[in-house]
Amino acid sequence: MFFKLNERADKVSVNIAFYCTFIYWACFLLINSILDLFNKGIEINSFLLLITGLVVFFVSELLSKYIRKKNKTE
Repeated sequence: MFFKLNERADKVSVNIAFYCTFIYWACFLLINSILDLFNKGIEINSFLLLITGLVVFFVSELLSKYIRKKNKTE
């Protein structure tokens, strides 16, 4: 019951948000690993990285919904 499916969810926008979040985390970790080779890694804790990823997810989902709605009305 807690994980009840939402029939009104825009699955395409959610998938776009998943990809945006994955790309954000992948780029961040790639840049951090490259900088770590030169002993200049980015000092960020895991919680902050998680929160910024969630912000990227929700913002990209809202933007995707807005753009898809705007393109549908035109």
